[in-house]
Amino acid sequence: MASSPVQKDPHVGRTDAEAVLAARDELGEPMEPALVDSFASKVTEEIQRQMELERAAARPAAPVPGGVTANQRVAVAVVTAGVAIPLTGIMMGTSGGLLGTLIVWVGLVALNVVLALRPRA
Repeated sequence: MASSPVQKDPHVGRTDAEAVLAARDELGEPMEPALVDSFASKVTEEIQRQMELERAAARPAAPVPGGVTANQRVAVAVVTAGVAIPLTGIMMGTSGGLLGTLIVWVGLVALNVVLALRPRA
């Protein structure tokens, strides 16, 4: 007989069913409805417990406060790339020159690095 992959330590198992059958044999037919009701109640509780465990495992993790989603990271990267081009043109066309351009690019890279170091949401 193959074993079922339910859980390694179930609250209601084969030994419980065997105990109910043995008690039925000892106590007789008048106690059978009470034994069946008791065992059915245990089985129902076990099923509800396992369903709650499955629901808890299926729930998405709570977002991290201050976390950044993947979409937000992509949006910031796209915006900084879009801003870098005109700012480079402005710095090179004005008195900012190479030093101004370098400062702009260091700032944009620093912004992306700080964002990358934030926890994921």
